[in-house]
Amino acid sequence: MAKNIDLKFSHKGTWLVAHIEGVITLETREELRQRVESELDKQPAMDLVLDLAEVSAIDSSGLGSVFSIYKILNERKAKLALAAPRRDVAALLELTHLDKVIRIVKSVVEITG
Repeated sequence: MAKNIDLKFSHKGTWLVAHIEGVITLETREELRQRVESELDKQPAMDLVLDLAEVSAIDSSGLGSVFSIYKILNERKAKLALAAPRRDVAALLELTHLDKVIRIVKSVVEITG
């Protein structure tokens, strides 16, 4: 049985905030990418922050979906930030050097003001 993620969106200034809860894995990566892309299509001028505070794990497939979202935003000349990753998730972002490509902040408030 596939695991699910809980995904809610909110707005903070020019930022669209995607609040994610659960795990980002092979089973959930496509749902994440599609739902984020759909929300961005409704509001194409917005930058995006993925709130990872409630993401308990991410695998290589999940990292791939985050990078896909980054590429979509890059094509639109918009920004992506990752907020509040837990220790294990932050370590994986560092190990894969995604922290050199995508801005990582300690909290949503830090990026959205």
